[in-house]
Amino acid sequence: MHRRFPSSPPERGGVAITLLVLLLLVLVLGTVYWTRAPLLRALGEWWVVDERLEPAQALVVLGGDSIQGDRLRHAVSLYRQGLAPRLVLSGPPLRTYLDEAELMKREALEQGVPADHLIVARHPADSTLAEALALRPVLAEHNFRKIIVVTSNFHTRRARWIFLAVYRPLGTQVLVSAAPDFRFAPARWWQERAGRAALAIEVLKTLYTLWEVSSLLPPPATPQGICLPGGTAL
Repeated sequence: MHRRFPSSPPERGGVAITLLVLLLLVLVLGTVYWTRAPLLRALGEWWVVDERLEPAQALVVLGGDSIQGDRLRHAVSLYRQGLAPRLVLSGPPLRTYLDEAELMKREALEQGVPADHLIVARHPADSTLAEALALRPVLAEHNFRKIIVVTSNFHTRRARWIFLAVYRPLGTQVLVSAAPDFRFAPARWWQERAGRAALAIEVLKTLYTLWEVSSLLPPPATPQGICLPGGTAL
């Protein structure tokens, strides 16, 4: 028969520390669970960029609008408020005979915007970065130096990042306005499948945009006095 020896003080201390850590972990998880709604709401509201607007030369409505036309409707509302006299309608092809920009033009006319206040910008861009680059000649042709980019609320953070990267070096001032979108309600996005999907996709696209936008940056200049292989001095 083996004799049992009492646990040593260090062993009892180790068990107590382990129990304390587990208790703290349970408290933290419980706190996160009970406060998840305010935290998730704060995340949704932070994700949406809706800048304080100033009068600009044009409202640029990005393609990829919802089936309800939320972006265009919001842009027309800003137009009626006198924030810009022109609407640049941006969009890729939807069919061989119809593109989104032309569809937005029809809807804008139905909402009372005069035809001569509309600029249709057709392009084959398949990403926000490609769209921003495709719009450069259009904005340059009309000499627009201050624009308001209108896009869906969940898309604003990434769109702002991209448009600033493309247009700030050109001296063009960019403001971003968030169009309310039925697919994403910041106050309850985690409760709805469409809201969860919209934010998850945007997060993934934003991570990819890190690489996309970095490709626009010029290579670092070589410092003065460095010698290249072969002894050539710069």
